[in-house]
Amino acid sequence: MVSNPSIQFMLYETMLKKLKTKRALVKQGDTGVTALEIFLLGALAKLGATVVTYPLLVVKSRLQAKQITTGDKRHHYEGTLDAILKMIRYEGFHGFYKGMSTKIVQSVLAAAVLFMIKEELVRGARFLLTKGGTTTRITRSA
Repeated sequence: MVSNPSIQFMLYETMLKKLKTKRALVKQGDTGVTALEIFLLGALAKLGATVVTYPLLVVKSRLQAKQITTGDKRHHYEGTLDAILKMIRYEGFHGFYKGMSTKIVQSVLAAAVLFMIKEELVRGARFLLTKGGTTTRITRSA
């Protein structure tokens, strides 16, 4: 599902930008963000994306699962809209979030670590490319 990472990165970048802007106002231009803050932003971004997209994942899973063709009609779906309507009718909105706690523990932790490592690697690469913060100009001899 492409929408989950898209929402996750949008939330992360938005929160990071706001944090850096707020930090620049308070600390006279210093926009440094700690690894812990990055970890927390990554976790919040993934949590938000998962809460928004999880119902779509549940509907998709239900449609892909082997459906009972006889007996109980509650779990036999004619299509996406039928699945959504039957889930609302028979399970309420709670049905869209069944099993989400397991998904959150697994994916939120992974995303938080991923963002923290990514930002530390970017910070390290910038440091190496600028030789410790001072930019150097490479000249070619003709």
